[in-house]
Amino acid sequence: MRLVCLHALGGSSRSFDALTAELGPTVGVTALDLPGFGSGAPGVADCAATVRHVARRVADLPTAAGPLVLLGHSMGGKIVTLLAAGAVVPPPPDLAGVVLVAASPVVPEPMAEDRRRQMLAWAQDGPLDGAAAAEFVAMNTHEPLPAALHEAAVADLRRADPVAWRRWLLAGSREDWSARVPRLDVPALVVAGAEDGDLGTAAQRELNGAVARETELVEVDGAAHLVPQERPAELAAVLSAFVARLG
Repeated sequence: MRLVCLHALGGSSRSFDALTAELGPTVGVTALDLPGFGSGAPGVADCAATVRHVARRVADLPTAAGPLVLLGHSMGGKIVTLLAAGAVVPPPPDLAGVVLVAASPVVPEPMAEDRRRQMLAWAQDGPLDGAAAAEFVAMNTHEPLPAALHEAAVADLRRADPVAWRRWLLAGSREDWSARVPRLDVPALVVAGAEDGDLGTAAQRELNGAVARETELVEVDGAAHLVPQERPAELAAVLSAFVARLG
């Protein structure tokens, strides 16, 4: 089984390091940098262009390791859903399942406008500074992250392309793809942080709870929005059970 992971706004492929360690060698994990983040390509204008970029990256991966599961966290969740649904390009032919973690939905993402304005202001004149990055992490976690994970998250936020950051907040998160996304034919696992705000359990149930014909919703206690970094062991456990059910 192959697991391809797409990160949240301001994250990178490193956002899944703790999860990968918890999963061990049973699941082959490939975490990708989305355009404008991590060491990825320059930022792109919209969700469709990001989906095409990810589709090309996934198509280039070796297929010998078996069927494919796509995992998307927050921003990455919207991209995963669009890719799996074939809304932009045909879905990967070996797709076996989808995991959506605190995922942004295919409809406009619920977000308090004062928070959106604050986040836009952070990148008004360039990349986020250290204080803004640390505040973003604090806003999106229930408890402080372990030091190494906190430092990695702050570093990723500080190197995020400010144009890509603002485009997601102003455009990508507001795009409505609902008319072009049928229910997925592959099973979906929807994971919510019990302490998350706008994209917590209630929002996941309403917005992503019926994303697939077979959808399971799991709440992770003690986590807010950054579930892969906050509760990697718990996420690995529910993910491993899901993968086992896929066979």
